[in-house]
Amino acid sequence: MRILRVNLRSERFEDYDVAEDDCRKYLGGRGLAAKILYVENKTKIGPLDPENRLIFMTGPYTGTLGSFTGFYNVTTKGPLTGAILSAHSGGHWGPMFRKTGYDGIIINGRTAKPSYLLITDDGPELRDASDLWGKDVFETIDLLKQRHEKARSAVIGPSGENLTKYAAIMNDHHRAAGRGGVGAVMGSKNLKAVVVHGTKDVPQADPEKLRETFKTATQTVKEKSAAFMKYGTSMVVGITGKAGTIPTRNLQTGYFPDYEKIGGDALVNNHKTRDVACARCPLHCGNETKADKDYTAKTEGPEYETLAMFGSNLGNSNLESIIMANDLCNKYGMDTISCADTIACAFELFEKGIIAEEDTGGLKLEWGDHETIIKLVEMTGRGEGFGKLIGEGSRRLTKKYGGEATKYAMNVKGMEFPGYDPRGIQGMALAFATSTRGACHLRATMYVPELFQGVLDRFTVKGKAQTLKDLQELFTVLDSMILCKFGARNAFANSWDSMVMLTNAATGYGYTVDELKQVGERAWTVERMFNLREGLGRKDDTLPDRFFTLPIHDGPSKGAVVNRQDFDTEISEYYRLWGWNDNGAPSQETLDRLDIRM
Repeated sequence: MRILRVNLRSERFEDYDVAEDDCRKYLGGRGLAAKILYVENKTKIGPLDPENRLIFMTGPYTGTLGSFTGFYNVTTKGPLTGAILSAHSGGHWGPMFRKTGYDGIIINGRTAKPSYLLITDDGPELRDASDLWGKDVFETIDLLKQRHEKARSAVIGPSGENLTKYAAIMNDHHRAAGRGGVGAVMGSKNLKAVVVHGTKDVPQADPEKLRETFKTATQTVKEKSAAFMKYGTSMVVGITGKAGTIPTRNLQTGYFPDYEKIGGDALVNNHKTRDVACARCPLHCGNETKADKDYTAKTEGPEYETLAMFGSNLGNSNLESIIMANDLCNKYGMDTISCADTIACAFELFEKGIIAEEDTGGLKLEWGDHETIIKLVEMTGRGEGFGKLIGEGSRRLTKKYGGEATKYAMNVKGMEFPGYDPRGIQGMALAFATSTRGACHLRATMYVPELFQGVLDRFTVKGKAQTLKDLQELFTVLDSMILCKFGARNAFANSWDSMVMLTNAATGYGYTVDELKQVGERAWTVERMFNLREGLGRKDDTLPDRFFTLPIHDGPSKGAVVNRQDFDTEISEYYRLWGWNDNGAPSQETLDRLDIRM
C-alpha cells in the first residue's frame, strides 16, 4: 500500500510504501490507520492540535471489481470524545482516490491560509481555498467540480470551519464520514477539501474472481433483499417502533406511538424520487427524497438513525421537517445523530427547568416543535447563539450547566446514542459501552440477532459477551477491507468464508478464516490501547444511569431496564475473552499472541 504524507505547515509531500508485514497484519482502512495513529500521535495531544494526525485510508477491497467497494475511512483522535475515532463514507470518492496510485493520506500540521489538497496522476499539490472558505458543502463540491471536472471531492462545510465537535467530512453532496468530528479536525488544519482524480489501475490479485462475486451478489440481493432495496434503512423505523425500542424524547422511553408517520412507507410512498447507489453497489439502498409542503428540500436519505433521532427522540412526527433537518446537516457538514441528540438533550433540560428562554436566545423548547428544531439546526450549522453550544455535543452542553444537568447527556465516552434504546435491545447496551469510539451502532450490530432475527433474548445482557466480541472482530475486518456492512449482510450473510474469499481475491495473501479473524482482533486491540493511553478505561465502558434506573414506561418493551450487576459481570467476561485485565488492558500474553509490537 502506498501512503502520501502531507505536512501542511511546510507544504511538503512524501510517499512511502507500507511494510508488507503491516499490510498483512492490519489489512488497510480502519485497522492500518489505527496502528499508524497509535505510533505517530503524541500521547494526550489535543484533537484540534495541528499535530493530531488526520488519516484518510482505503482498503485493498476499495475500488476493485467486487461489489460494495465504494468506501473509505478517516481516522484521527476525536474532538467529541478524546478517544480514537474512525468514520467511514461510501459513494465514489474512495475508488477514485485509489486510481491516483495512493491508498492512504497522513496529514499533519496546519496551512497558513485556507487550502485544498489536489491529488492526480501527476501527484499532490496544495491550492488556495480562500474563496471556498465559508461556502457550504453543496457549493464547495459544485465549485470544485467546475475546476476539476472529472474529480471527486471530500470537503468540510461551515461546521468544520467552526470546529463543531461533530462536524463531518462530506463527499458526493450527501455522503458523510459523519461521526465524532473528523470534519472539525480537518477544519482545524485550514483544509477545506481533498480533491482526487486518477486513471491508474486499482491493484487486485484476482480481478476475474471479484467480477464473478459481483454477479453473485447482484443475484442474491435481488432474490433476498427486495424490501431493503425499496426502503433502505428507513424500514427499521417499523421494526424498532413496533418493538418499543425507538429512542423517544431524549431516550426517556422507547415507545413513540406515531412511529409510522416517520417510517419507511411514509417516506418512500410520499417523498422518494429515486434510488441512489454507491460505487459498484447492486443494492441501491439510498433514497433521494424531497419535501415540498411544510418545508422545501431535496436530499439523500434520511437514513434510519436520522429519522429516529430527529423524529421520535425529539417527539417529532413531522416527516418533512426531518427531511429538511437531514438536508441542512449535509449542507453545513454535521453528523445528524449527534446534532439531533444534543438538541434533544437541550429540550429535556428545558423541560426539567434547568435552562430557560434566556439561555436559548428566546426559543421555547417543546417536544415535537419542528419549527424550533429546524431553527436550532440552522443556528448550529452557522455556529450562532445557542446553536454554538449545541455544536459542542451533549456532554459539554450539560457540563456548562453542571449538577443535575449532566445526567441528561445521553452519550458514551462523549458520543451520542444512535437509534436503538439499549433497555429493549440489551446486547446493544454492551455494544455501546465497549465501542472504541463511543455509542455506535456500526461496531457490533447486536440488534440484528436480538431484534431483526429474534434468536437472542433482547431483554437481558447475560451471555452476550462472546457474540459481541465475534461481531466486533468481523466489523473491524469489514472496516479494514473496506466492505459496506449492508452489502456484507445482504449479499454475503456476514460469512467469514465469504470475507476470506473476497479479501484473498483483492490481496492474494491467502488468509485462512482464523488468520483474518486475528486481523480484526489485532486492530480492535490497538484501538483499545490508544484509548487506554489517552486515559480511558473501564470507567468509560458504561452507560448513562438512566438505562440502569429508569425502565421503559410504556409500549411493547414496558418495564425493560438494564440490570447493573449483570452488566458489570458481562463486561468482566468480555474483558476475559479478549485477554484483558480488569481495567480492560491487554495482557502481555495477548500482545505476544497477536504480534502487536509498537
